[in-house]
Amino acid sequence: MKKKSFLISKIALGAMAVLMLFVGVGGEALARSLTDLNRQRQEVRDEIAGLRNLLNQAQAEQRATEAEILMLDIELMEVSGELFIAEENLANTQQLLSEKEEELALAEADREARFEVLRGRLRFMHENGNLSYIELLLGSQSLADFLNNREHFRRIIDHDNAMVAELIALEEQISIVRDEIYGQVLALETQTAELEIAMAALEYTLADRAARLAELGYNEAHAQAMIAQTEATEREVQSLIDAAQAEANRRLAEQRALQTRTGNVRVNANANMVWPVQAAPHVNSDYGMRQRPIGRGTEFHEGIDMRATMNTPILAAEDGIVTFQGWMGGYGNTVIIYHGGGISTLYAHNNANLVTVNQHVTRGQQIARAGTTGHSTGVHLHFEVRINGRHTDPAPFLGMIR
Repeated sequence: MKKKSFLISKIALGAMAVLMLFVGVGGEALARSLTDLNRQRQEVRDEIAGLRNLLNQAQAEQRATEAEILMLDIELMEVSGELFIAEENLANTQQLLSEKEEELALAEADREARFEVLRGRLRFMHENGNLSYIELLLGSQSLADFLNNREHFRRIIDHDNAMVAELIALEEQISIVRDEIYGQVLALETQTAELEIAMAALEYTLADRAARLAELGYNEAHAQAMIAQTEATEREVQSLIDAAQAEANRRLAEQRALQTRTGNVRVNANANMVWPVQAAPHVNSDYGMRQRPIGRGTEFHEGIDMRATMNTPILAAEDGIVTFQGWMGGYGNTVIIYHGGGISTLYAHNNANLVTVNQHVTRGQQIARAGTTGHSTGVHLHFEVRINGRHTDPAPFLGMIR
C-alpha cells in the first residue's frame, strides 16, 4: 500500500507540474500538457480500479474467514463438550478402579490371613505327625464318638480348602474387573489426550483466523482510504484538465476572432520562401490550436493548410535537396526538402509527387500536384517548416502580412 500511496503522490505532483507548464506557454506546449494530463488521469483511474479490485478481494476473503471462524467456534464447542464428558467418565472410572484395587487388596489380605491359619495347623500336624489325629480318634469313648471326631476333623479340612478356593476365586474375579476398568481408564486417557490436542489445534486455528480477520479489516480500511485519496487526486487532475481545456478553448476563440491569417492573405515578395501553391495565397487553416477537422475536440495544427484545386502545381518554397518522397501515414503523399541550416519544408496530401529522393530542386520548381490523400477533408496543401526536425510557424518564412 505504501508503494501505491507513493504512486498517487507522484501523479499529483506530476499534474501540478503540468499545470505550471501550460500557464503562459504556447499552444503546442498546451496541447502536450493536455495529453500529459489525460494520460495521468488514466493512470489514476487505473489505480482506482486496481484498489477497488484489492478491496473486493479483501472483503470476499473477510467474509470467507468470518464464516470459517463461525464453523470453528461450533466445532470447538462440540469438542469442548466431548472433552468435558470424557473427563467426567475418566474421573468416575478412575474412582471405580481405585475402589476395585482396595477390594482386591482386602481380599488378598484376607486370603493371606486364612492361609496363615491353615499354615499354622499344617505346621502343628507336621511337628506332631499324625499322632494327634490318631490319639484324637483312639480317645473316642464310643464308635459314634469316633465317627463324630473323624467327621469333625474332615469338615475342618474341607472348610479350610473351600475357604481358600473361594478367596482365590474372589481375588481372580476382582483382578479381572480391575484389569477391565484399567483398560477403560487407558482408553479414556487416550480419548481425553486426543480431544485436548484437537482443542489446542482448533484454538490455534481460531487465533490465526482472528489475526487474519484483523489484518483484512485493516487492509479494507486502508484500501478505502487509498481509494478516497486517489479519487481526490483524480478530481484534482480533472480540474487541471478542465482548466487546460478552457485555456485551449480561449486561445482557439481568440485565434478565430482575429482571423488575421485565414482566407486571402498577402505575402512579402522579398520573403525567404515563395508561396508553395501556384495560386493566389489563401489559408484554410493556420498554424496553432484548432478544432479537429476529423473527429471531436481540439488539436495543435503543425503547419498551414493552403487552398488548391485538384492537381494545382505545388512548388518548392526554396532551393534544396529532396530527402523524402512517398506515402507518410496521415500525411498521404508527401515531399520533404532540406534547404540547409537545419531547415526543411514538408508538402503533404499531394495527388502525385513529381520528384525523387536526393534530387536537387530550385526555388519555385514544381515538385507535386495538389490532392487530398491521407487524412484530408478536401483538396489542399498542408505545408510545414521544420528546424532540426521540430515544426515551427511557417508564416515568417513566407513573409505573410497580417
